Amino acid sequence: MGLIEARERYPTDIGSTRLPLQTAMGIYVAPGHPLAAQGKVAWDELRSWRELRLSTFLASATEPAAGQVWSAPNYLLLLSMAAQGFGWCILPSALVAEFAPQGGLVALDIPGWPRAISVDLLWNKKAPPGAAGSWLRQHLQRRER
Repeated sequence: MGLIEARERYPTDIGSTRLPLQTAMGIYVAPGHPLAAQGKVAWDELRSWRELRLSTFLASATEPAAGQVWSAPNYLLLLSMAAQGFGWCILPSALVAEFAPQGGLVALDIPGWPRAISVDLLWNKKAPPGAAGSWLRQHLQRRER
């Protein structure tokens, strides 16, 4: 089972359900990154800097990179790479609040960001979740927005 930004379609062997919650996503850099001191930043300006991007099995569904990109398999590694100054990345704001050291990341001031996204719960249809997975699915589906 996994949580992912909502999509319209998934591979046929992946089960999904839209959860009744949203999460805020922001664009972050290390405090020493030149973008951190810039104030307002235009989306197009990000192309001049290295993007740190989540690499998933649905990577082909994302928009193509416009500049230099490094990828990581999970958000915690992206958070660590951004905190070390390797580039900018889109992260769940709740993850940054919980796991980034105080002052370890700066949210960029970009029009339209942070943005709220819908979340889907996914599972493998060929190996459906057991009792604990079913409980988790029901619990998440009952949560209020």
